[in-house]
Amino acid sequence: MLNPLNFEAGATPMPADPREIKAAIRAGEITHRAFPYYGFRYGERGVRFTRSDSAFLATLPGHKPEILWRQVDWLAGVLSNRGMPSWLLEVHLGTLARQLSRAVPERSQQYRDLLDASQALGERRRAQISDEAMRTLGRTFASEAGIAPTRLSVGTGALLAAAVADERAGIPNAVTSIEEYFTDRTIFNTRFIDAARATIRRARAA
Repeated sequence: MLNPLNFEAGATPMPADPREIKAAIRAGEITHRAFPYYGFRYGERGVRFTRSDSAFLATLPGHKPEILWRQVDWLAGVLSNRGMPSWLLEVHLGTLARQLSRAVPERSQQYRDLLDASQALGERRRAQISDEAMRTLGRTFASEAGIAPTRLSVGTGALLAAAVADERAGIPNAVTSIEEYFTDRTIFNTRFIDAARATIRRARAA
């Protein structure tokens, strides 16, 4: 049966408990607000896939830790290769765990498995590029792009750095898939594009 949240996701599993489905959708909405990049790049199709992916992740608590991690690691690779650094999934997992715990408190201990997976992704990212380095790269990007250092502009530089962290961790197209968007001359001006490329170079040298 096709996934009712997103027909393009095929038969991707989703929870049977409607409370978990609603919590997964809410978590996706929060993540989209935290990272406007989703909407700018992927539009409504991205919203649908966020819903189905979030609902799929909500089915994982209760499985053996190695099974849960294997699924999270697989999804992190798929998404990063499509322009969504695993930092985004890292943040989403934490949000999802909190939303599920509020919606279904009797399973809150199981949902901690999602927090553990989020932490594992974070540790892998920080082993390549520290949080402070990502923030610094984000601020430098905003300055070089000639943009005010807002959460959006600094976050863009940090996203580029996070893609480099994924590349270092062994995800082959992590940088290519995001660089092609932020260097699109039909969307961004030359100064922005030059700043994006410089950020990638700095992150690779960090």
